[in-house]
Amino acid sequence: MPASATDRPAPGRVLRVLAAAYCGVVLVAVLWPSGADVSAFKDGVGPWFLTPAGKDVALNLVMLAPLTLLAALGWPRVPWWAWALAGCAVGLVAELTQWALPVLGRRPELANVIENGVGAWAGATLALALRAYTTRGSRRRGRRA
Repeated sequence: MPASATDRPAPGRVLRVLAAAYCGVVLVAVLWPSGADVSAFKDGVGPWFLTPAGKDVALNLVMLAPLTLLAALGWPRVPWWAWALAGCAVGLVAELTQWALPVLGRRPELANVIENGVGAWAGATLALALRAYTTRGSRRRGRRA
């Protein structure tokens, strides 16, 4: 027997669960207690053609983009720019936490806050574009019906 539409979770609910799970990933990344482990991880997952410093920048740029993308799509009543600002706040709090807890062995930097902020704005802006695209597509389908 095929599943009915009521048997499937709403897309917004799925996006919210994914956003919460990704938030957990960010939390682990921020609070991991070994700067050497984090550097080794970044070196392993970053693009092969970048230097270690370049990989650090690239991964800081993309760290919060998925979070703000998922959040902005999962909670569409919240303005997209509010998610971008929330992402900027997460980046700032992450670096302040690493600064306040030297036992983590991390090196907080203002550049990381800026890079995280750019990524947060990119994710939220992509969500805005996706919403506009899907809204425009659904309007076109409605005209043809």
